[in-house]
Amino acid sequence: MSAPNPPRRLNGNRLVRAEILAIGSELTCGSRLDTNSQWLSRELEALGWTVVRHTTLADELDAIVAEISAAPQRSDLLLITGGLGPTLDDLTRDALAQAFASPLERDPVSLQQIRDLFAARGRSMPESNLRQADRPRESESLFNSCGTAPGILMRIPRTDHAHPCLIAALPGVPAEMRVMFQEQVLPQLPASSARLVRGVLRSFGFGESEAEQRLGDLTARGRNPEVGITASEAVISLWVSSRSADAETAEQMFQRTAAEIRDRLGAAVYGDGDIELHEVLLQQLHDRRLQISVLEGTTTGGQIGMWFSADHRSSTVLEQAALLTDSDWNKADSTADNDPFADWKKQVVSSCDRIFSARSLGGILLSSGCCDQQQESGVMLRRGQIAVATPDLIRFVDVSMSGNLRIFRQRAARTAINLLRLHYSAPEWEVPGMVKLPR
Repeated sequence: MSAPNPPRRLNGNRLVRAEILAIGSELTCGSRLDTNSQWLSRELEALGWTVVRHTTLADELDAIVAEISAAPQRSDLLLITGGLGPTLDDLTRDALAQAFASPLERDPVSLQQIRDLFAARGRSMPESNLRQADRPRESESLFNSCGTAPGILMRIPRTDHAHPCLIAALPGVPAEMRVMFQEQVLPQLPASSARLVRGVLRSFGFGESEAEQRLGDLTARGRNPEVGITASEAVISLWVSSRSADAETAEQMFQRTAAEIRDRLGAAVYGDGDIELHEVLLQQLHDRRLQISVLEGTTTGGQIGMWFSADHRSSTVLEQAALLTDSDWNKADSTADNDPFADWKKQVVSSCDRIFSARSLGGILLSSGCCDQQQESGVMLRRGQIAVATPDLIRFVDVSMSGNLRIFRQRAARTAINLLRLHYSAPEWEVPGMVKLPR
C-alpha cells in the first residue's frame, strides 16, 4: 500500500468537479436507501468541490464499466461506493480493471490484513474473501480499518487536463466508507482553489413560486452566491452557497445574501439550519414564560399537540391539549351556502372566553373538523380552518386545499403555529385570508 501523496492544488479558479457512483441492486430496487452519496456530497462541498452528478447502478458489469469509463472526461474526481464484497455480484474491482485495461492482481498486503482480521475474530477466512485483495495493476489499495473490503485508488491521465482524474472505490457499508474516506482518501484529494460556505434559511407562508418571485435576481442561474429553493410540507427552504478564494470572503458573501433574503421575505423567514417552526414558537413561549392550550379537530388531527409534547422541555409550554372528534367539535358543513364553519367559529369564541377566564395563557391554537367538497372542476377540496386566540384577538384562516391528508394536516398545523409566532415577533404582518375577530 503506497503512502499518501501530499495534496495538490488544481490550477486556476475553475470549479473542481466530482461525481459519486453508488453500486448495488439493493439500491436500485428500493430495498435500501443510498445515504452514502448524500454524506460524501456534503463532505466534498465543504472542501470547495462541486458535486455535479449522482448515479446509482445495479450489479451489472457493462453498465458499471460504461459509467466509470466516461467519468474522467467529465470530472476531476469519481467516488464509488459498494461492490467490493467477496461475492460474485460485487463487480467494482472487475469494472475498474476492464474500464482502464488494467488487469487484476492480488495485493499481498491487503490479503494479509484480511487474514489477520478473520483471525482476530476467531474465524477462518472463507475462500471467497481472497478476491477482496484483488485490485487493478495500476492502482493502490486503501486500508480498511473497520472491515474486510480494501478500497481502491486510481489516477487516470487525461490528455486535455493538467491533472489526472482521481477515482476512489470505497465500501458500501456506511461506517466503513466514512472512515476510509476521511483517513485514506481525504489526504489524496487535490486542494480546491475555492472555499464554500453553505447554509439554509427556513420560511413559512409563501408558496415556492411566490417566494422565488420575491427573491427575484437572487435565484438567477450562475449567480454567486447561489440560492436554491426547495419545498417540503409547506416549508420553503432557501439554500445559500457562496464560493470564494478564501473562507472569510465566502462568509461575507453568504451573510450579505442571507440578509437580502430576510429583507425580501420579511417575517416569513423564521429561522435557519435544521430548526422547526414549532421550535421557534416554543422558544418564544419559554422566553415569555407563557403556556398555550391546543384544541384540535380533524383538520390538524392532533399534529400540534404531538409536536408540543415531543419531549419534556416542549411539553412544559403545553397547558392543555385535546383532540376533539367531529361529534364534539362541529364538523364543517359542506352543504352550507355561506360559511361551512359558522357553527365552529361560534364554539371557538365561547371556548376561548371560558378558557381565558379560567387560566392565564399566551394563546390558544384551534382547528376545525374537516370535510371533502367536490368542485365543479372535478377536484376534491378538503375543507378546514384554524384559529389562533390571544387575550385580545381571535384570528381565523381557511386552510382548505386539495391533495394528501398528511400534508393538509401539517400545513394547517404550521399555519396555526406560525400565526402565534407572528403575534410575538411581527404583529403587523398580514396573513392572506386571515379574518380577525376582537375578543
